[in-house]
Amino acid sequence: MKFSIILPVYKAAGFVERSIRSVQNQTLAPDEIIIIDDCSPDNTLDVVKNLTKDDSRVRIFQTPQNGGPSLARNIGLEQATGEWIAILDADDAYAPNRLETLASLIESDPSLDVVADDLAYYDAIAAKITGRALGPAHIPTAEITLEDYLAHTVADGKTLDWGLFKPVFRRNFLNQHQLRYPTNQRHGEDYVFMLRLLSAGARFRVSPEATYLYTQREGAISRRKSDITRTSIAYDSLIAVTQQAGRSSPIVGNPKLESLIARRVEGLTKLDDAHFFSVAIRRADLTGLIRRAVKRPTFIILVARQIGMAVKRRLVRH
Repeated sequence: MKFSIILPVYKAAGFVERSIRSVQNQTLAPDEIIIIDDCSPDNTLDVVKNLTKDDSRVRIFQTPQNGGPSLARNIGLEQATGEWIAILDADDAYAPNRLETLASLIESDPSLDVVADDLAYYDAIAAKITGRALGPAHIPTAEITLEDYLAHTVADGKTLDWGLFKPVFRRNFLNQHQLRYPTNQRHGEDYVFMLRLLSAGARFRVSPEATYLYTQREGAISRRKSDITRTSIAYDSLIAVTQQAGRSSPIVGNPKLESLIARRVEGLTKLDDAHFFSVAIRRADLTGLIRRAVKRPTFIILVARQIGMAVKRRLVRH
């Protein structure tokens, strides 16, 4: 089974070695490692070349201009020759047995088009794995349909958003259906790409093993923000992407699927409001709070709830 690894890099000079070494040291060796530098303004490209100079499997490319992860991944997809394509973000890493684990799942069900695994959370400051995103008891054993995927991407802030999975794709399926990442999006591209795959009839299953090491924005052990993660908060963009997806086939006209899209929009809106509130309070931005309340009246409910909780905590302390 031949795997192509696609690794986009941008301003990753200080930490890209971890991701590269995690691929090079797989128990099931990949056939090629495609690294795409997205016009990094630092010496990332030189660092990558130095780290991989003795590895004949590595092929290095550059984007014509900085275009975000979608453009870089699409360049990788066009260059890939493996039967299966695995994506890796430069701030993340693979467990040593990731490709072997996913290959075993594929061999157990050769008609699959997409496979993924549970996430192992990684605290970059403490340099330790802190736990799993789902855990064995919550891994779906059956094939994941479009409805299943939408039902687990409602962004309720309580359960794992399956849009965080890092699936591995059968290259022939992508080419047959002319599927590529949306280059006009820098946020939510994984979510949209998976919707397109499942809408095209891709068969998708998830391994119960946690072999993708996902770097946390704030470490569960260190309680400090990571200085390497490229995960950013852009709820407005995610909301717009979700609304656009809801107007596409086969979602549009299907009441159940449309309802799940609406739940995601609602969930993202609440998360956006909560994030805005916390930032505005830290900055003492009263004007911003008033403008948000005028723009989005439901924001007033969140503010009232937050104030009530703060008052309750103060009363308990006294």
